[in-house]
Amino acid sequence: MRKRIGLIIGETANEYCMTLIDSIYKEVLELDYDIFVFVNYGIYDHNIALYGEGESSVYKIPVPDSFDGFIIDETLFNIDKMGETVYDYFTKNVKCPIVYLKKRTERFYDMLLADRQAIKDITNHFIKDHGFTNICHMTGRWELQDARDRFRGYEEAMSEAGLDVTDDMIFYGDYWYNKGAEAVDFFTHGGSDLPQAIVCANDYMALAICKELTKRGIRVPEDVCVSGYDNEESGQHSDIPITTFDGNIPEFGRMAVLTLHAAINGECPPKETFVPSKMILRNSCGCRICTVKDKVHFDVQRLNQKYQGLDMVVYMYNGFQMSLDIEDIFSNADAYFKHNEASYSYICLCEDALNATKRSVEQTNEYTDKMILKRIFFRDENNCYESPDLSFSRRDLLPVQFFDTETPHIYYVHPIHSQNKCYGYMMSVYPENSGPNNYTQAYLSALGNALDEYNVHNEYMNMEEIKSMYLTDSLTGICNRRGFEQNMNMILDRSNRREIYLSVASIDMDGLKYINDTFGHEAGDKCLKAMGRALASVITPDEVAARYGGDEFAVILASKNPDRHLTFETDLMRAIEKENAGLDAPYTLHASIGLVHVGTGSYPTLAPYIQRADKLMYDNKARYKESLKRN
Repeated sequence: MRKRIGLIIGETANEYCMTLIDSIYKEVLELDYDIFVFVNYGIYDHNIALYGEGESSVYKIPVPDSFDGFIIDETLFNIDKMGETVYDYFTKNVKCPIVYLKKRTERFYDMLLADRQAIKDITNHFIKDHGFTNICHMTGRWELQDARDRFRGYEEAMSEAGLDVTDDMIFYGDYWYNKGAEAVDFFTHGGSDLPQAIVCANDYMALAICKELTKRGIRVPEDVCVSGYDNEESGQHSDIPITTFDGNIPEFGRMAVLTLHAAINGECPPKETFVPSKMILRNSCGCRICTVKDKVHFDVQRLNQKYQGLDMVVYMYNGFQMSLDIEDIFSNADAYFKHNEASYSYICLCEDALNATKRSVEQTNEYTDKMILKRIFFRDENNCYESPDLSFSRRDLLPVQFFDTETPHIYYVHPIHSQNKCYGYMMSVYPENSGPNNYTQAYLSALGNALDEYNVHNEYMNMEEIKSMYLTDSLTGICNRRGFEQNMNMILDRSNRREIYLSVASIDMDGLKYINDTFGHEAGDKCLKAMGRALASVITPDEVAARYGGDEFAVILASKNPDRHLTFETDLMRAIEKENAGLDAPYTLHASIGLVHVGTGSYPTLAPYIQRADKLMYDNKARYKESLKRN
């Protein structure tokens, strides 16, 4: 097999990730590595933390010693503590070379953007070119090294210019859109004061700041200038295009691979490598005015993708909800696969994925050592798939024959899970210049939930079967004593709430001992089964018949008809005669019956009436025996 590099990364459906992955792939293509991109989509709502656990499990899919090296970028891990968890895991379990992107580490090779110098340069641009003295800073996630480096660049520029930096000039952000209003409140002191410029640690926060300032009637850049970092596509085509830095991501990816390749081959590359960034001036600082034409085209594309994807997701979730069995689930998975844009995908399930409810709680967010290649989907046309059902070791990620390719490939690996329960993963190969889109996350979520519902349904059916066995007499198929008592309580509850007329019957099969002793227990069992069928045929779904044990049976009649009990004995005797005709035996099936009409009302128990029915049954049984003697 070809050598392997693993890339652990966050959501890939953005310009930064696609540019990074493309540059990495171009380099590994020359060096003859396969690259596996392990993708998680993060969460943007802390009310679904269990879903985040399932997404973060992606780093557990690769078996560490089956890879020649790893590249890890945790900056887009939008899940609490995932960065720390991944770092600890790879520190303790992985011995191959590892390159970390945008983070200083103690043990691994570090590929760093020249963040400090870049933010220093943009701060100096506001100081020297604009003549500003009141410049604020919105940091990234403070636990990340790049956020602290960018702050140091701002701090250095201010210090060298002789400008003070006070606590009310620093707002601690999170690299995302959601703190724009809070940050503007902080920087403007509730609207009473305005800074001249706000230096943001990335474009997402800069966009949020611009949007919130505009919403409040504060003009950008006329009243406040704003800058970002990373040159995100959304910042290029926003209402106010963002002044930013291009981190030279292609060079960043290329250098990461070269560093890793050198380490894999026993060389000693530098512990830290810095890649410089390039300043791009746009509307948000007023130094260059971008045209609206590109923005309109970009917005139309984004809206079309958004609404088209929304329609697909609605239909897809409805399709999966209609799935009745595992084949239905995968038929739906194939029908909606083409919208992922992958050339082909492998659906690999945990060995116990279709019986996962048997797992312990500790095992729910783990992947089994043995996996099953359940499906291979192809984008060429619908209903074009293979069902290999091949077992393989997870360390191989696929059965090894599927890696026999002439050229290196880039494989995207996504976890398939429902909440924090891991069911497997999807491995996909995409056409050139393409990759997972926003639809992919919804597709995987729907598939994981469908597998979970399948397991829950099967577990429920198993529980119902066990419950039925517990409450049912195995020989006759009607209730046993436990089932009779449970159903009796349910009937009493209904009768207490509605006008229902109750009657109880005690029934004893006559001559069972004689049949067993004379014709054998097999003949006796046939008679008991026949009695069970006769009883089942004369009661309604709202009533209950039970075998109490041996040759004893009981019935509770429940009806809105006050005369229901009047025909029961006659109906039962006819049913028994019908069974006798079917038995075609040298003996006759007969039963003694004691019937007591309870009536309607509220009754805490039917025990007194059952006792009276027993006495009547024994009286009738004695009379039946006397009649046999006379005859």
